[in-house]
Amino acid sequence: MNKRIPTYPFPVNEFYKSVALAIEETMEAIQAPDALVATSFLTGMSIACQSDVDVMLPHATTTPCALYLATVADSGERKTATDKLVMKPIYDYERSYANAYKAATEQYEVEHGFWEIESKAINRLITSTLAKGNDTTELRQRFAMHKAAEPVKPACNRMIVQDATERGLINAVQGDGKSIAMLSDEGATLLKSGAFRNSATLNKLWDAPSMIMLDRADEVVQVTDPRLTLSFMIQEDLFQDFLKTKNSTARASGFLARFVFCHPESTQGYRAATELTGEEPVHGANILAFHKRMTALLEARDQRHANGNYSKKVLRFSTDAKALWKETYDMIEPQLAKGRAYHSIRDAASKTMEIASRIAGIFHHFEGIEGEVIERATLQRAINVTGFYHDEFREKFGDHNDLPQDEKDARALMEYMRTKYWVRCRKWAHRNDIRKDGPVRHQSRFVAALDLLEEEDVIRVVPERRYGRGKLVIEFNPDFFDRPGAL
Repeated sequence: MNKRIPTYPFPVNEFYKSVALAIEETMEAIQAPDALVATSFLTGMSIACQSDVDVMLPHATTTPCALYLATVADSGERKTATDKLVMKPIYDYERSYANAYKAATEQYEVEHGFWEIESKAINRLITSTLAKGNDTTELRQRFAMHKAAEPVKPACNRMIVQDATERGLINAVQGDGKSIAMLSDEGATLLKSGAFRNSATLNKLWDAPSMIMLDRADEVVQVTDPRLTLSFMIQEDLFQDFLKTKNSTARASGFLARFVFCHPESTQGYRAATELTGEEPVHGANILAFHKRMTALLEARDQRHANGNYSKKVLRFSTDAKALWKETYDMIEPQLAKGRAYHSIRDAASKTMEIASRIAGIFHHFEGIEGEVIERATLQRAINVTGFYHDEFREKFGDHNDLPQDEKDARALMEYMRTKYWVRCRKWAHRNDIRKDGPVRHQSRFVAALDLLEEEDVIRVVPERRYGRGKLVIEFNPDFFDRPGAL
């Protein structure tokens, strides 16, 4: 899979401080790639918030605060360890639901067994009375009362859908206001599942209309106001297999466009000597604070639902935030046209601001910001995070011919500098040598490409007198050149 030139770090500091510290603490404890860890945190925040809030877009359409997230990372990148640590409150909740369901089912079986014994006794009495020709009026009333008192089988109140068939997904969201998650740190299982074979249902759940009518072979299921967070991690080769068989339909249906997508570069070979020990990952103070916030939101949700309240707060943008939303939208929209930068990913780019709005709503609610107005600063954070995922999607699925000329030239120059100099332990090179022998010889294009690389801190152009002569040299930034997957 191609990687961007240069490869940028995930903008962790765009999360509010408490979450950013927890992300950094997790990265230090597990030493997994930054985007993998941050996306796991965003998954947990989406699950915790999706039942509570929606966001009103500037054009008066309401969108849910639920995300679809995909992370491509190879074996050994500590996907499972990250998932286990970050999502612990979710899995603890799921176990508590399972235990409660098991206890309720056992009680139901006892009560229903006794009810069946009573049914048989009443039936025998009715049969005997009819055989004798006696009046059965009282028995009819008794029989009706008994039927009405039949114990009801408890519902399985679960948050994580384990049955990834389409029928299992439909059963999980059936009813009013169901909020669920489909999660996997081995995403190949999900991608091969029945639910993924028909992406239309998943598309509907992402849009979360007030009502969905889903046709099944034996009945029509009505789903009201559902919420679904969908997140998977998958190895690159398995994801490539999926793309070979499903890419055209997944893109054409708009399914992949609904995801925030990342393929972080590996940390293998760059991790500290200390390894994870034992089965339980380290829980630092910031991670525990993150867990506490997730648990508090889930408990408040359950209490509200227990009282029959499935309503959601609708967050709105402030005047300044609306202006930022429109400014960003107006910058993106022209790039969707043929021959422009986002034409080949216009399906995803057209959803950028809706996804940014969802993330802004999640940031606002998870942070516990008072009121129902999302301020400009929160939206800007969300736009910056969404921009990272947008670039990742563009790198994987976009046509590089759509890239601006300076970015294409910058890619070519960085690849040349790395293979020509860096791998030979050269930390700098003469500017004129790269200009004369490199892949970009047109003067103005060469200058524009260097300016872009210098602006992004990939290189630095300095006078050669620092090395004893007077020409210009290009210094290479190890943070980009000495990291795997930078090209």
